[in-house]
Amino acid sequence: MNSYAQRLEQVRRLMASQEVDYLFLAPGANMFYLTGIRTVPDERLQVLAVPREGSPILILPEMYGEAAGRSQAWFNLVTWCDGLDLSTLIASAVGPLKRAAVDKKLWAGHFLTLINVLGECRFVEADDIMGSVRVTKDDFELESLGRSANLADKAMAQAAEKIRPGMTEKELALLIENTLKSFGAEDISFKPIIASGPNGSLPHHSPQERELQRGDFVVMDFGAVAEGYCSDITRTFFIGRADAASRELYRVVQQANETGFQAASMGAPCERVDAAARAVIAGAGYGRNFIHRTGHGIGLDYHEDPYIVQGNAAPLQPGMVFSIEPGIYLQGKLGIRIEDIVAVTESGPVRLNQFPRELIEIT
Repeated sequence: MNSYAQRLEQVRRLMASQEVDYLFLAPGANMFYLTGIRTVPDERLQVLAVPREGSPILILPEMYGEAAGRSQAWFNLVTWCDGLDLSTLIASAVGPLKRAAVDKKLWAGHFLTLINVLGECRFVEADDIMGSVRVTKDDFELESLGRSANLADKAMAQAAEKIRPGMTEKELALLIENTLKSFGAEDISFKPIIASGPNGSLPHHSPQERELQRGDFVVMDFGAVAEGYCSDITRTFFIGRADAASRELYRVVQQANETGFQAASMGAPCERVDAAARAVIAGAGYGRNFIHRTGHGIGLDYHEDPYIVQGNAAPLQPGMVFSIEPGIYLQGKLGIRIEDIVAVTESGPVRLNQFPRELIEIT
């Protein structure tokens, strides 16, 4: 049984347990997970309709027909061209339903089309089904995530060699993006976050024209895409020689990263990892300066289940993959974050990122 058939079987078991007649998936990670087909979401209706029984139906604009038809498909491909009555198409392909699960990434206009056609149907979110299936990775996915992490490590090493005072945040971001692609990345997971000096206190800072200066901490957060799977790494460098206070602040974050990693054992609730990392930073007096969750799952999306955050009591299972990224942010002064991607195994947590976590000074 191929991986797509196995995934479909898992999805259908969950559909049956939740009494879902049809699952409607939007272009993006969920559709790719079940078909291996990538398209660009836009105003044209694109949807994978998965019945509890029978063949799934992939509805695409005619412009994608040739590419989709090349796949060794286990679904029925239905294409449409401009001017076709989509309501009639959907009604004939799907028919009346009682309960359907809908991808949250389906555009509102397309969802309204479904509502108009299937007005008596009760709609629920598809997350409970797709999230439950995608949250644990199989061997192929883990290998792809490992290759993606390796690309990020190599790009971080290259950045460490190139970074220098006077370089702007934008220049460094462009260098990283080009480096990832030159190493073979299909794409970047997200636009690189480069935050220097006082900009470092903004966890999702967009790179600006600010020049890196001696005495700056520089946060670099980025990732690659390999075989559809994302990576995510953050390291914080120091421009020049760090004083004792800066070294101590960095040590606290590094210790929080390590403590969170050690807490990520099979069976532990997700929130325990968050609490372990947070306790280190709070114990050093910076609890109020750790202003985000400790981590997020990663796979076909760079943010997905499981979330490593207070209140998530879901137990860690082998095959779960997520970030551990504690940080300290002093408003208008600096930021320090160290992030690794970690996989849960029966024998303990495994880091997918191997780039050093010790403080690197750029002199």
